Formats: sequence, C-alpha cells, structure tokens
Amino acid sequence: MKKNTLSILVFLQLITSAAIAGELKYGISGIPDSLKKNANSVVRVSETTFQVYDNFKAQTTVLYAVTILNAKALDEAEMRVYYDNNSSVNYFKFRIYNTLGEDITRSFKTLEVTDESATSGGQLYTDDRCKVVNPTFAQYPVTIEYSYEVKSQIITYYPRWVPMAYTNMSLQKASFTLIVPKTQSPRIKGVYHIPEAKTTSDEQNNRYSWEISNIAAIETEPYSPPYYEQIPYLLLAPDRVKYDEYYNSFNSWSDFGKFQSYLNQGRDQLPPETVMKVTDLIKECPDNRSKVKKVYKYMQDRTRYVGVQIGIGGSQPIPADYVDKKGYGDCKGLVNYTKALLTTVGIKSFYTLVSAGTHSAPLITDFPCEQFNHIILCVPDDRDTIWLECTSQRKAFGYLGTFTDNRDALVVNENGGALVKTIAYSANENISSRKVSVIIDNEGDASVKTFTENKAIQSEEIEGEIYESPEDQRKEYLKQVGYSDCIINSLKYTLKGDFIPAGTVEADLFVPAYASKSGNRYFVPIVMPDRGVSVPQNSTPRVNPVVVSRAFTDCDTVVITIPAGFNTEFIPGKQLIDSKFGKYTLAAELIGNQLHCYRSLVVFADRYKAAEYTDFVAFLKKTAKYDQTKVVLTQKN
Repeated sequence: MKKNTLSILVFLQLITSAAIAGELKYGISGIPDSLKKNANSVVRVSETTFQVYDNFKAQTTVLYAVTILNAKALDEAEMRVYYDNNSSVNYFKFRIYNTLGEDITRSFKTLEVTDESATSGGQLYTDDRCKVVNPTFAQYPVTIEYSYEVKSQIITYYPRWVPMAYTNMSLQKASFTLIVPKTQSPRIKGVYHIPEAKTTSDEQNNRYSWEISNIAAIETEPYSPPYYEQIPYLLLAPDRVKYDEYYNSFNSWSDFGKFQSYLNQGRDQLPPETVMKVTDLIKECPDNRSKVKKVYKYMQDRTRYVGVQIGIGGSQPIPADYVDKKGYGDCKGLVNYTKALLTTVGIKSFYTLVSAGTHSAPLITDFPCEQFNHIILCVPDDRDTIWLECTSQRKAFGYLGTFTDNRDALVVNENGGALVKTIAYSANENISSRKVSVIIDNEGDASVKTFTENKAIQSEEIEGEIYESPEDQRKEYLKQVGYSDCIINSLKYTLKGDFIPAGTVEADLFVPAYASKSGNRYFVPIVMPDRGVSVPQNSTPRVNPVVVSRAFTDCDTVVITIPAGFNTEFIPGKQLIDSKFGKYTLAAELIGNQLHCYRSLVVFADRYKAAEYTDFVAFLKKTAKYDQTKVVLTQKN
C-alpha cells in the first residue's frame, strides 16, 4: 500500500473515532486558504444578539469561536465578560477543539472561569467586574468557543460591534442582531464592510440583522492608517435615554452633553475652607492664565490618580468635596474637582470627553454616541484655549501630548455639548535640537559631549526617563545612543516649560573607535547613530494609504576637533532634499582645525495615496544614505 493512501486511511479513522465521540466542529480544513494568508487567528463564528426592552433594560447573548493559528495570537484566546451592580452574567461557557475539530476541553482540567475586578492595580474601588477565561496552549492550531449571556438593568448606551479586533486576524462568519421595541427608534451607523441591515418585525419588536463573512486578515504595513479605519464595525445608539428622573432625546451631540451635565449636576461643591484657600492663593495673580496655572498646580500637589469606576457605567464623577477630602480621583473626578476649584475663583471651564490613547479609534463625528474613554478640562482664554490633563502630577501646564492631542472632543457646555478639536503640535513645535562636540585622538577614539533639547511631543521621550533611577537612565541611554561600547562619564536629564515642555539630555561620553581606520585614513561620521531615520521595507503592492500622524523637526550642529597631524582628505558637499514628504539638509565646513557639520530633517504630517508609498520610502532612504556620510581624515607622515 502506498504511503499517501495509508495516511488517508489513518485520517479517516481519526474522523470516524471523533464522530463517535461527538460532533466535529471548527476543523482547520474548514478555513479557506484566503483567510489563512497573513493571519495569526481566524474568527470562525461571531453571533451577537442585543435585545432592548420597554423598561430600558437589555440582554446580550454571544456565541464566539476563534481559531488560534500560532503563538503570536495567544492573547486573542482570552475572553472577558464584563458586568457591574446593574448587570449580571446568566451563563459563561467555553469549549476547546483541536486541529481536526475534536472537542478536547477535558484535556484542560485546570482551566476554569474566574471572577476578577475589571480594572487594574491603579483602581482604588470599582463595581466593574468580569468573568475571565485565559487559556494557554502547547500546540497549534487550536480553537476556543465561548458562549455567554449578560442581563443589564440600566442601559444608557448601546454597544458597538467589532467582530475582528486585531491586525493579522481574519473573519469567516459573523452576525449581529438588534431587537428593540417598536416604541423606540435606534440610530445605526455601519463603518467599512458593514452591509445594510435586514429588518423584520413582530407585534412588539423590530429586528435588525447584519451578516458579514470572509474578511481577509489585514496585514500590518508601516505608516498605515489607524486600525479602526480598516476593520468592519457597527455603531448603535438609542434615540432616547432614561436614567432616574432624566428622560430625553439622544440624537445629537448637544443631547449627549445634556445627559452628561445631568450626571455631573450637584457634584461641584467644595468645603468653605478650600474655597478660602484657593481664593487666597490666586489673589496676587495678574491675569486669568496665571490663576489657572496656580489652581492647576494646587490640584496636582494635592491629588493623585486612582481609578474609580462605579455607578452608571463609570460615567459619573465622584463629588468634588470627596476628592478634596481624600486626595484622589479618576479622570472624571479630578477634572470635575479642578473645574470646581476654577469656578470658585470666577473662571469658567468645561468638562470635555475625548477618546484617548495612541491607537484610539477616530471619532465618528456624524454619529453622536458614546465613543469616549477619557476626560480632560477645557479653559477658554483670551490668547488661546488652555487644555488641562488632570490625571498627572507631572504633566506640564497646558500640555496634552500624544495621549489626547489632535482629535475631536466633546465639550460639555451650557447648551449641552459641542465638538471641538484638541491642539495639534506642528513641526515647528515638535523639535529636537542637538549640539555635539567631538574631540578625536590619534587612535580614532573620541570624547563626545552632547546637549539635546526636545520640545512638545519629542519631550515625551525624556519625560519617560527623567524620573527613573540613574542606573536605569544609563541603561536606556546606552540602548538609544547607538554606541554599544561607549563609556558614560556623566548624564543629566531635565524637564521644564508650560504648554510646550522642553526636556534636555546632557551627556559626556568616551566612544572607542569613533572614527573607523583603514590604512592611514580615518572615516569620521558626522551624524550620530540615534539620529538615523527608520526605513521600512518597500512592500509591493502597497494596500493602505500612507499616514504620517505627527510632524517633527530634528536639527543638529556637530563640531569635530581634528587632532594635530591630520589632514582632511574629503569633506562632503551640501546635500538637499526638498520633497512633499519633508525636507533634509546636510552641510559641513572646515574652520581652523574644527569641522562644523549641520543637519536638519523636517517630516510633514499628512496622508498620502498608497501609490505614493514608493516615493515616500525613497525619501527616507535618501536621508538615511546621507546620514551615513563620513569625513575622511588622513594622518600626515
């Protein structure tokens, strides 16, 4: 008998045995090859039903199965089902299947559903909890199927449906069903690959259903748009909101703001002694801006961030007098507290909702609904709006940074709410400037002194290091600077400034073999290794548009002292790149026994067509090539 015939018989016997033991499900052979390409995992089935009742209660039922193709996607096997004091998990079950589709759940005897706090160690108290299954596997592929049901006693927002939540994840089949009473008219927004809903009805309810299938994995590409611009997802919202005595329409951002104002109502009271203290604190301030700064510093010195997630889905701030007494709060509580402090000294400010984080989904501005995860404070000012991040004891006054910059936010005001744009930092603000002094000896070793000043977004690199121990600072600096065997004689970090913070790093280094030697020639680099740009692979064909999210400027002045007994054999001429993607300049001149080198790189923030990716990479390659330029010295006889 031929070997391949024997293999087929063995395979058939395995299937027969499995069929006797139970139904085969989710075999790997059932996944089309097109869904395996670029995929680390495949959503086999995702079925969600969200039913709303006349009394504004709801029930969510989910069946979800994902095949983990390799260890890179192990985290995607975890499932968390959230609940709080206003909701309950009726059931939560899981099954595990092997490559053939056999049920091997019994092999995972120690795997069970655990009940945990839904928030991390930064949370002080919360009524948010979750049921968790977190499996680990020794062999792949493997499939895990989950089913659960959650009942909610209070709903003010409808869930969003995101059936595939990761890059390199494909989707085989998914459906979402919304069931609402005929007395309600839900608002619906489908984004990317979401078809029109199929609608049916009975005597009491309207039913809306969506189905999608065979969505290939999104391959991670450099400079891609945000992930949420590429995946299918569905936004849903009620047409009215009811909570306690509040019952109102919910069709505009103004409506959204009115509901938030209701939740905040009466939570801005402060103890009389605090009012007196703050009033006295600002009495010498010449203008509103200096008053705001004093109050902000007062808040930072007296409080710390601690997560507090209770009541109405964590949307309501704890009272200002409680924050004042205890000295802690979450973003909602600290913003509400700072707002109350400013009110006591006659300064108007606005509670502002924003979607924070580097990888947060862009706000769908034409669909008012819950799309936020953070609160900041907006303070109108004659010169410009003052934005305050109230959760950090160290954040510079008036500076937002990468966490909340350049995005749509909802300001809660007297008329309800209005969308505004938070500050965007330009290339003229996101500057890193460096002065370098290099003294080379006869062996090519060098004493290198650097002074780097980073502003705005670029200052965050320094902010991340400034509070570390000196030992950790040195370790991190050695990773970044690009001289693996250099000796750090001294290293100093500073951070200062308001609105546009400036961080500095001052370093004194000894760098062996700074100049590489070949015969009697010495090749001296004029750009430090950590200044080089990262050049991505020029993948063909490019699928996604090219997105440069933030503009920046790097500029360097390097003075190289040439040792006695050496001549300059080669000094590079001036190099210029003037491109739609940015600008680059490199120049050098000899003044006495010192070589003065100048480098400037400006990268523009913009969005380009996929067809322009090749040109973009060419721009980066050209700058990288010029950054490798070396001066050639020769030793005199």
